[in-house]
Amino acid sequence: MTTIKVHRGTDCIGGTITEIYNETSHIFIDFGSELSSGSEESTDEDMIDMINRNACDAVLFTHYHGDHIGLMDKIPINDIRGRKIRLYMGKVAASVLKNIHSYLLKLDDIPEEEKEEHRRYLDLLKDPDRCIYIEDGKPFYPDSEKQFKITPVLVDHSAYDAYLYIIESLSDGKVIVHTGDFRTHGRLGKDLFERIERALDGRQVDVLITEGTMMSRMEERVITEEQLQARAYEYLKLPENKYACLICSSTNMESLASFANAAFDIIDNGEYRGFYVNSYVKLQTDLFARTAGNNRKNKEFGFWKTNRLERMGWFNPALGMTQLEYMEKHGFLMLIGTSKGYMDRIDHFRKKGYDPLLIYAMWEGYVNKDKYPDTYRSDIGGLYNSWPKERRIDLHTSGHATASDIEKMILTVKPHSAILPIHTENPDAFRHLNIGGYSDLIPDGFTQSGIYVVK
Repeated sequence: MTTIKVHRGTDCIGGTITEIYNETSHIFIDFGSELSSGSEESTDEDMIDMINRNACDAVLFTHYHGDHIGLMDKIPINDIRGRKIRLYMGKVAASVLKNIHSYLLKLDDIPEEEKEEHRRYLDLLKDPDRCIYIEDGKPFYPDSEKQFKITPVLVDHSAYDAYLYIIESLSDGKVIVHTGDFRTHGRLGKDLFERIERALDGRQVDVLITEGTMMSRMEERVITEEQLQARAYEYLKLPENKYACLICSSTNMESLASFANAAFDIIDNGEYRGFYVNSYVKLQTDLFARTAGNNRKNKEFGFWKTNRLERMGWFNPALGMTQLEYMEKHGFLMLIGTSKGYMDRIDHFRKKGYDPLLIYAMWEGYVNKDKYPDTYRSDIGGLYNSWPKERRIDLHTSGHATASDIEKMILTVKPHSAILPIHTENPDAFRHLNIGGYSDLIPDGFTQSGIYVVK
């Protein structure tokens, strides 16, 4: 008998933890930290305690966002039965995480406790006996009893190297699809449903577990990454926007590529407009260029004119001037954060009479305190709201599936027994999707108990 237990995620976005098990084997999908909760409200400690008392053969990670992988270092080496718990993820996802924790470990101004956390992550990620890489379309068996056969399918998300999982329970023949976070409006999502059909190869799916982030943001307008790039180009090519700053997630490869390519299409004084980032982000863009960018089909991810920010006063002999002088001459798109180094550069250009454009390319909830008090981030919000309104624009597209994406996922997978909504604050909205009789497959009471026995 195969049972699904969603430990967290039936009524919240982020921190979703799903367990699938039978009499002998237990696998978990994702083990992330909770979003938007203070220490008093967070259930992270409960989840850590749970997995320390639980049988667990493996944890399969869908992608590298913190709300899916943020508690990875708290997973014990062995489960309650003494079996080693193995961790499965994409190779590029692991490299992104290595870059993050290696960079943070080198910082001088963080406490030793945080440094120890980064060391734990790096030890895990570098241990080939515990951290095992998965590949698109290549099945594997995560449990020693070989009760579960897993086929990963690469999906498009605001984190590169993200996966949907097809889970076959070999003891009773049940098939479960867990979507993870996905979308279809990015460059990598166009043929998602055709690839899912090929991976299923005619197998009947019993249960679909699908994300529903956007079901509580139905009014949010979604554009494609190509449209995002085209609109960015229209703004950046204007003479008054020769100097522009960007706020965007440093690991959102597709949107970074969209903005970078929009800049690269502009020539100023005989040179292509450059994209400027800090040394950490340069590690990530170089990684993406080596992996996704080397694929001819993904040439948009080359990041070929991406430059690491140099010391402000340093004379660069290759340029024949300082980098700031070069940026002034040829224009720039600079990815910024809230640290002093960025503010110093912005002030430099403002003192010279320039008024840089700010492009905000993240979710509104981080900067709109009145509308989203629980997710507002004072650092980013403070920078955004202090920028002159007439010199800032919001240009963002979601990393998550729209309602129509979810409808098509259901109609593609055709679950026979149940649809289990997770990673959502509005599971009831699933009943109103245009999916015909499949709406009857959403079990009453599931969102309260989080347990479903696959029939």
